[in-house]
Amino acid sequence: MIFENLSSYRRTIYASEQKVKCIGISDGVMLYAADIQHGGKQDRVFVSLASNEPPEQLWWLSVDGIWRPKEDRTDAGLRLLPEDKVETFRVAEPAADWLVHPKYKLPSHCFAYVGNAADVKTWKLPYLLADGSADTKRLPKAIQAILSNYRGEKVSGLDEKAIPDVLVRLARVAVKLGKMPHQCGEPAPVYAQLADVLEQLGKTKDIL
Repeated sequence: MIFENLSSYRRTIYASEQKVKCIGISDGVMLYAADIQHGGKQDRVFVSLASNEPPEQLWWLSVDGIWRPKEDRTDAGLRLLPEDKVETFRVAEPAADWLVHPKYKLPSHCFAYVGNAADVKTWKLPYLLADGSADTKRLPKAIQAILSNYRGEKVSGLDEKAIPDVLVRLARVAVKLGKMPHQCGEPAPVYAQLADVLEQLGKTKDIL
């Protein structure tokens, strides 16, 4: 520290001898500048360079500000810079597709209703194959399981409020297969009934 202070003192004397009015130093993170007066130095600017926007204090080093005397130097002294606030982000929970239903041997995305992705007991109505393509055998059965009793009593654990969205989810796959009434002349009864229920629910536009 003694040698550091001595070196700083010598630089100040040299700057004074060379008629230098202001000196500055920066490490790329901070910038410090001082006025040379009476063989010593007076703090002029001390700012952080971490921000994308230039600090207002840099005006004192600009063409318009460098020649002006700075009376208030309370914010210009060397000091420890405050640590930048680090924003914390909540890491999304990983998908539960590593879980497989013990009966159907399928991950959660293959079910039309998933109450809790971490609890296979809440996975209802399988309608997709493991690769995400339509299961043509299970799709009509999943639709019929709901339509046969609109209140969902035959599908235990299915939230009644979720039924409209589940029907839309199933219908979108039926549309991809070209099974809905607006796609074929003689649709299977289950798809015709599905179209009627979606119309009653005002959900027809959600599948087109």
